[in-house]
Amino acid sequence: MKYLPLILIIFISCFPRTESELPISIEGEWIPVFEDIGFFYDWSGLNFENDTVFKISDRWDVVIGPYFIFEDRIIADTFDGIDEFTILNHTKDSLTLEKNGMITHYYSRKLEYDIDLKFNSISISTYRCMDLCWEFDFTIQSDGFAVFNGKYNTQTSGLKEGRLNDILLKEIDSLFKWSNIKEIDPEWVAIPAMDGWLINFDINYNDNQTVTFSTTDWELPYRIKPIFYLIDKHLIEEGLK
Repeated sequence: MKYLPLILIIFISCFPRTESELPISIEGEWIPVFEDIGFFYDWSGLNFENDTVFKISDRWDVVIGPYFIFEDRIIADTFDGIDEFTILNHTKDSLTLEKNGMITHYYSRKLEYDIDLKFNSISISTYRCMDLCWEFDFTIQSDGFAVFNGKYNTQTSGLKEGRLNDILLKEIDSLFKWSNIKEIDPEWVAIPAMDGWLINFDINYNDNQTVTFSTTDWELPYRIKPIFYLIDKHLIEEGLK
């Protein structure tokens, strides 16, 4: 009966339980509760998007594989074979999974959205790495006013002032409301030992509250990555970076 596990997988996959049949959809990003992971900078969450589950963290956003739900189990087809989670509890805001005897509690990232969160300014300073990276300063204000100072390996050298268009400014503002910036502790933002593109952030928000941290592009906090990538794309398109 060495083929029994394979037969069982084929049988289950023929009768998967779809998202529409679940009382509450599991789709979306799920962040582990701090007490379950021990090290805030080494957290690893899950993102269920369409028929695929991703592993998300400050270090990476990687595909685990396609998944389906059968009874109380999430079954994913990974590169290393079949991976299985047991759903112990599931509400619209919380998810508890068991895998190989380890229980992890998650909360929905939707809870992190803060409609009242507004940035006043975002300042970014980047530094060269082995003469390969870009070195520049860039600051944007909440009204769209921006200042770029190209220092090394940039399309534009020196100071250049400008203004972000309304569409881009609204995109940054929208992403910032998802940033969970109040919970970012600079001491927990990882800086890897190996060489990388060093980036300093100085973010002022709401009633003159400020958070400052340094990391590399590889270790950017998960919630800050989309903001940085959007700004980086803008700088390239404008012939600055």
